[in-house]
Amino acid sequence: MSEVKTPWLSHYGKVPAHLDYPKCSMVECVEEAARLYPNFTAYEFMGTKGSYAHFVEEIKECAKALSALGIKEGERVTIAMPNCPQAIIMFYAINYIGAISNMVHPLSSEGEIKFYLNDSQSVAAITLDQFYPKFESIRKETPSLKNLIIAQIKDYLPPLLAIGFALTKGRKIPKIPKDAPVIMWKDFLKGGSSVKGDCRVKRVDKDPAVVLYSGGTTGISKGILLSNLNFNALSKQIVAVAQCYDPGDKMLAVMPVFHG
Repeated sequence: MSEVKTPWLSHYGKVPAHLDYPKCSMVECVEEAARLYPNFTAYEFMGTKGSYAHFVEEIKECAKALSALGIKEGERVTIAMPNCPQAIIMFYAINYIGAISNMVHPLSSEGEIKFYLNDSQSVAAITLDQFYPKFESIRKETPSLKNLIIAQIKDYLPPLLAIGFALTKGRKIPKIPKDAPVIMWKDFLKGGSSVKGDCRVKRVDKDPAVVLYSGGTTGISKGILLSNLNFNALSKQIVAVAQCYDPGDKMLAVMPVFHG
């Protein structure tokens, strides 16, 4: 068999033509970063910082909470969140227990959210309190959805900023009824205390990890199933192409987390 010609490689410059990709899960890559750089900042959100070591502990806590709800390997959990700590903690916690994240735009219409939940057959979902009315309006039409977790922006704000948020933007968010069939984020995490031991489900590079939905420009939106390898490869490729990232550097997350 003749060798495939790749004349474009000569134009790559310092960018390597081939990369070695981790054969592990996404969350294991985060754990490796925490092992190497435990005190480096993993995320920063409106004055709140989380180190890699702390981030991994938050992921494990969230994973136990998911296990306490009975979520099993291969089941789908919808994340309809903007860029905030709960979104990325949940994203990797789902991966930790071998489940699959279904990433949804939080500004999607009620009809779109219903379609995403039913098409993915999500057994649980997490969204912000301000988007709760959308989920409540279609709850009876999404039979697979057993648990709805509600997060709030103020959950991860410094004390003074949390008070300021509650008095300004927070006042415009409709109150969730006390008898609403939801689990608030902090109560959700507390539920994980009943899970003893490690709830990790071993996953490898080619195992499915995330569902992203297409824009539907050619018809009905389609679910795209991505593996751990897809995300691990993307992270390695970004670093290789940019050639400007060193341990400890920061990146501004402009692209929404629901874009994967």
